[in-house]
Amino acid sequence: MSRAVAASIIVPGDDDAIQPFSSPYYGDSMSFEKSKALSLDDSMLSLLPDRRAHRSMSRAGIFLSYACLQLQSALLPFLDASPFSVGIYCAIENGPVDLKSTVEMLDISGDGYAEQYRKSRNPKLFLMQLPNLAAAQMGIFLGIMGPMNVFNSSVYGSIHALQQAENDLADGRIKAALVCSAFSFENPLVLERIRRQNLGDRVLCEAAAALLLTEDNPISEWNDLHYDMTDSYYGISHQLVVQIKSQGGNQC
Repeated sequence: MSRAVAASIIVPGDDDAIQPFSSPYYGDSMSFEKSKALSLDDSMLSLLPDRRAHRSMSRAGIFLSYACLQLQSALLPFLDASPFSVGIYCAIENGPVDLKSTVEMLDISGDGYAEQYRKSRNPKLFLMQLPNLAAAQMGIFLGIMGPMNVFNSSVYGSIHALQQAENDLADGRIKAALVCSAFSFENPLVLERIRRQNLGDRVLCEAAAALLLTEDNPISEWNDLHYDMTDSYYGISHQLVVQIKSQGGNQC
C-alpha cells in the first residue's frame, strides 16, 4: 500500500444542524430532507493565492483548492526536487450550467433574446462547468507540473483516483501523488440522482479532501472499507473522505 504523507478533509461538523435542502430553481420537485452544507466565507477565500481567481471557480473548485493548500508544506520537498514529480489525481464532477441566467431567459421573446442573453450570461461562467479547470487551477496555486488526471464518475471517482495514483507510484512515473476531491450542492440534477440511487437514509454533505501519497509496498486496491456503512454521504468525494477519516486525517 502507498504511504500517506499528509491529509486534510473539509466536512461539516458532527454538531452542525441537519437541514432540508431544495433548489431555488426547481423547488420541491428536487429536494431532500437531510443535508449539511459547508460555509464558504472570506476566511476560506483569503487563503487562495489569487483572490480574483475565485470569480471563475465553481464552489467545488474553491473547496478543492482550500483542502489541497493545507498540504502545501508537505508538498514542498517534492516540488523543490522537481515540480514534475508530483501528480494530481482529482475526483470532481462537471460544474452546473448557470441556472440563474437560464431562468431569466425563460419568458424572453425571440426579438429580445440576444440582448437579454448578453446581459444575463457571463461567458466566464462556462469555466465553472469544466472539471479539469478546478484541478488545473489548484495545481497552479501549488506549482505542480506533473501529470494531471481527472475522474468524474459520480459513484466511483474517488476510487478511480486512488487506484490510478497507486499504479503510477508503483510504476515509478511519479514520486508523490496528490489525490483530491470536492463535492458541493451546486448542481441540483446531480443531487437528485444521488437521492434516488445512493443516499438512502444518510445525510448528504458537502466535502473536500486531499491525500498526499508516496510509493510503498504492497499495492492496495483501496476497496478495503465498507463505504456504505456510514451515516453521511459525501458525493463523489465519499470514498476519499472515508479513507482519510479511517486513518485519522486532519479536519480543516
